[in-house]
Formats: sequence, C-alpha cells, structure tokens
Amino acid sequence: MPEKSVGFAIGNLRARENKLLRKNDMSQFVAAGSTDELAKLLRDKGIGKTDTCDVPLLLSEETEQMWKYVTDYAPDDSVFAPFVSENDFHNFKAVLKGIIRGREYRNLLILPASLDLTVLEKSVKEKNFAVLPEYMRKSARDAYDVLAKSGDSQLADCIIDAGCMDAQRNAALKTKNEIISELIIVTVFYKNVKAALRCAKSGRNAQFLECALTETGVIPKDRMVKAALAGEDEVLKLLEKAPSVGGAGAAKAYKKSPGEFEKYADDRLISVAGKCKFVTIGVEPLIGYMLAKKAEIMDLRIVYSGVKTGQSPEKTLERLRELYG
Repeated sequence: MPEKSVGFAIGNLRARENKLLRKNDMSQFVAAGSTDELAKLLRDKGIGKTDTCDVPLLLSEETEQMWKYVTDYAPDDSVFAPFVSENDFHNFKAVLKGIIRGREYRNLLILPASLDLTVLEKSVKEKNFAVLPEYMRKSARDAYDVLAKSGDSQLADCIIDAGCMDAQRNAALKTKNEIISELIIVTVFYKNVKAALRCAKSGRNAQFLECALTETGVIPKDRMVKAALAGEDEVLKLLEKAPSVGGAGAAKAYKKSPGEFEKYADDRLISVAGKCKFVTIGVEPLIGYMLAKKAEIMDLRIVYSGVKTGQSPEKTLERLRELYG
C-alpha cells in the first residue's frame, strides 16, 4: 500500500499526468484499420493490462487500474463519493430492470462502484431497500414501485436519476471543497437540463417533471419545470440565463444537435477539472486525474465505435471530447 500523504500522492501523480493521451494519439487511434489494430495501438500506449484484441476489456481494465491508483494514494477516498455514487445509481437501475424483466444485466454494470452486486440484487429481489445507503433508499423504493406496478421504465429511470443528482449534491457539500462542489454543480446542472429537454420534447406533464428534475443550485427547480412544460425553446431561454455554468454556449450547442449539447456539457466539466492541476496541497489533483481518465476512456469508446462501424476518422474526431492532458 503506498504512503497515504497528499504530498507523496501529488508528486507521484505528476508523472502519470504526463502519460495522459493527447490529440495526436487520438488521431492515430481513429485511423486504425480494424479493432484488432486499435487494440494493439492501445496496448502500445499502456492502455489495459491483458494481451488481448478485446478493446472494451482493455478499457475496463484501464478503468479498474485508474480507480485502484486514486484510492490507493488518496489520504481520504471519501472525497470520491460524489462521483462514484453516479455509478452506484446506474448499477441499481440496471439490476432493477434486469430482475423485474428477466434480462441479463451484469454486462451493463459500471466500475468503480461502492456497492457490491450482491447488495443491489438483495435490495430488489427481497424488496429490502434498507441494505442500501440512506441516500439511495427513497428513489430506489419509488422506482421499484413504479416499474413493478405500471411498467413505466422512463419514469423509473427519471426517479433514480433525480435521486442520484440529490445524492451527488449532498455528498459534494459534505466535502466542503470548493472545486469538488463546482464540479458537481456542473455535473448535476447539465444532467437536470438534459432531463428537462427530454421531457419538453416528449410533452411530459407536471407530475412527471416533478419526479424527473431536482434542485441544482443554479436555476430553481420550479422555474425549470415551468419552462419544460412550455417546450424546448423555453428551456433553452432559461439555460441562456445561467452564465456561471456556460449556459449560453450550451443552448447554442443544443440548437446544432443533442449530440453537440452532450459534448459541450462534458467539455465544460473537464474545463473545470483543469483547475485541479494548479492545487499544490490537497486531494484535488487526484480528482482531476480521475476525471481526466474517465474523459479519456469515454473518447476511446467513441473511437472504438467509429473503427468498428467504419466511420470516417474525420467524423469520429468531431465527436471526441476535450482532453485534460
């Protein structure tokens, strides 16, 4: 086990930051002629740990290695709770729908996670939500009731997503860390806006919106609900009035396409994460590195999809997010 000190962790981290992927690496990857060639290029860059041509496996291994590294070196790994809880909620959603509908769900689980699969399965199979952390219980129970009684998977998803946003905000507040709080504000705000835009586009009613949206600390929930009831244009107008999180740029991106909006939101987060580099004493650089690796792996999944489907390198590059490195 490495020495658990901030100074040691940051000193070790700087060397790892120099190994983060750059744009020229991505340009090389998108030009791969096959997924086998892509796997070789990734292994040559130190991605993954197995001599395999299975790109998804390499990326899963890279995620596991990243998580082991940041938790081994962090003096207090509870600071990762606002970020890891997102995976816990996603995994509960996968287990819930898988068990109720009799579908395979293990390959849908995301790591890192703080909750074991056995705990998630027990909560659903036995309707024993007390085995879950307190911050998950209500949304888990409500989503279960909706899916079991009405089969409305969209509403169940929205209930879980809203519970996740609340949990992330509360966990960030507990850290009393300014940069972590800003990162979570950006994360939760854009997840909330995406939910509002989806609801506006599909004409969801006020009751559905009350379940799907949450407070973000940027735009009050009641104003977002009202805007979503009036349509996408009203949500975008409200978004433009949120300069602290780059709302005007986000609205402009959405008018191009929902994909551009997703990219803008991800880029905004990694831009805020860049502040972590300049902290000399604190856990922030480890947080920044974790988010950098997540963004890097997300881009590599996009590259893999592009190579697998024969998409042009130029088109794939357009879809890639900004990198931290």
